Amino acid sequence: MGFLVWIIVIIVILAIIGLGWNTFFSGVMKGADKIGITSIVKNATNDAAEIAKNASREITGSSLSQ
Repeated sequence: MGFLVWIIVIIVILAIIGLGWNTFFSGVMKGADKIGITSIVKNATNDAAEIAKNASREITGSSLSQ
């Protein structure tokens, strides 16, 4: 990836850490609503939430079985 992409990824990660998961994505949803791409962002947000839930289940499940 290019240098600019890495900078953008780092900024997004720092924004999520600083604002919190819910605040960050609610802000993204408000912005998407203003420009009219709400359905695309809503699908991406739901997919990301599902991935996070599955990852946390795998982590807690694997730590309990050991």
